[in-house]
Amino acid sequence: MKVFHALADALAEHGVDTVFGLMGNANLLYLPAFADAGGRFVPVAHEAGAVAMADGYARMSGGVGVASVTHGPAFTNTLTALVEGVRSRSRVLLITGDPPPVPTHFHQFDIAAVTTAAGAGYERVHGAASLVADLNRAVQRIVAEQRPVVLNIPIALMQAEAGEQAPVALPVAPGSLAAPGAEALDGALGLIGSAKRPLVLAGYGAAAGGARDALVELADRTGAALATTVLGKELFAGHPRDIGIFGSLAHSAAGAVIAEADLVVAFGASLNMWTALNGDLFRGKKVVHVDTDPARFGSYTPADAPVAGDARRTAEVMNTLLEQAGVTAANSAWAQRVAGKLAGYAPEDDVDDRGGPDTVDIRTAMIRLDRVLPAERTVVSDIGRFDVGVWPYLRVADPLHFTVMGGFGSIGLGLAGAIGAAAAGAGRPVIAAVGDGGFMMHLSEFTTAVRQRLPLVVVVLNDGAYGAEHYKLDHHGYDPAYSAFDWPDLAGLATAMGARALTVRKAEELDAVGELLPALDGPLLVDVRLDPDVNLVRY
Repeated sequence: MKVFHALADALAEHGVDTVFGLMGNANLLYLPAFADAGGRFVPVAHEAGAVAMADGYARMSGGVGVASVTHGPAFTNTLTALVEGVRSRSRVLLITGDPPPVPTHFHQFDIAAVTTAAGAGYERVHGAASLVADLNRAVQRIVAEQRPVVLNIPIALMQAEAGEQAPVALPVAPGSLAAPGAEALDGALGLIGSAKRPLVLAGYGAAAGGARDALVELADRTGAALATTVLGKELFAGHPRDIGIFGSLAHSAAGAVIAEADLVVAFGASLNMWTALNGDLFRGKKVVHVDTDPARFGSYTPADAPVAGDARRTAEVMNTLLEQAGVTAANSAWAQRVAGKLAGYAPEDDVDDRGGPDTVDIRTAMIRLDRVLPAERTVVSDIGRFDVGVWPYLRVADPLHFTVMGGFGSIGLGLAGAIGAAAAGAGRPVIAAVGDGGFMMHLSEFTTAVRQRLPLVVVVLNDGAYGAEHYKLDHHGYDPAYSAFDWPDLAGLATAMGARALTVRKAEELDAVGELLPALDGPLLVDVRLDPDVNLVRY
């Protein structure tokens, strides 16, 4: 058996059912072999799309997403998406390879050095006989280190005889930190016991760690308000003291609760600049910070009581110790005040609709779309000025059904990430929220969704400009038209590519999405027209 056949078989034995990639000499043989053996190869238009799709696939499937590219410029084309995966701690395997061992070959490139600079792990297949062992090591590192790994399989090995290989070894996830003991929690429990207006804040780590029930119990024992970061959104949906997103996207009722709180107990959240509003929201408050990674303590927001521990296990121990101390329903007046502030709140309360004759207010549009879509949905968002009108209003049934392709701050990866999420096939419709600039950056990947017949709804929030720059130019006294783009008709482009399309200039026109969704056999593009002069972001 040749190495390329052995690689295809080993990937399948590792449970890989989908590979996103762009063919070239380095992967020309194993990709067809993988597909012939029953795997799914998703051919993409650009190598960055392959990695972003593998990333989206990994985030929504819970497994490892695999991307395959050839050597030289194919690898360098992946770098922005690779760094996004690194910053988002994504489980991605990127397979590439050195070109023929000819010093003058124009694709010669130091893959290891650039991979290291990107922050990803690097592994190399050292010889034909070590192929499976080297692949095992790469996959194990992805799971253990929670970051992408680049596997370099030199093209010179592909047609060598594989010979006898090590058996495929499935990766073993690292165990959770042991539950902290009473002594380690002494400072944190002291702050919780003395707080009069506590607030429990959950991030993605708490959601992914299954900490919801333990955190709700903690909040009910202490009368705390409940809040999340953006990536933990909807974790506490339905609880009478759930204030929603904590930070720069907090709604008016939440803002009042945050201002009054005297203690924030954060679980699995980085407490970054957006959550902390550059530190403003934590001034005058005590902070307990629980995280599995002690390196995060103080990175953005100082903690009065840092606790290294798993969110769920730590909250469970806290509950046990508080019960032993007789704390069952503290701060009832605060709990009632929080619930009262939230009881009459509706998302429309904060919307001073600024739609025009041919444009919609993004907040009104998303509130309408939220009601039209089925409750069980996956939402994959790009980043841009539009986010402030999408994230608070377009909900999900589970925080793990929402993700943002924005760890590196690069616009344009959201569409490919959503394609990967749709390919993961979780049985939920996938909604991609993207800006017009980011969509046009990777327009070619829309054809991938068409070719794969993915039932994907791509909502383009279209203000005809790079929105943040539009506002900033105007703020600095320059003509914002420098940031404007006269795009072609997006609905026409989508139709020409073989997709369904809608152009939305009135919020009620979004009702058609709900009518079309059940029968979708491919992507639907929804071009939502916005006024570039309407700005909701504080810069």
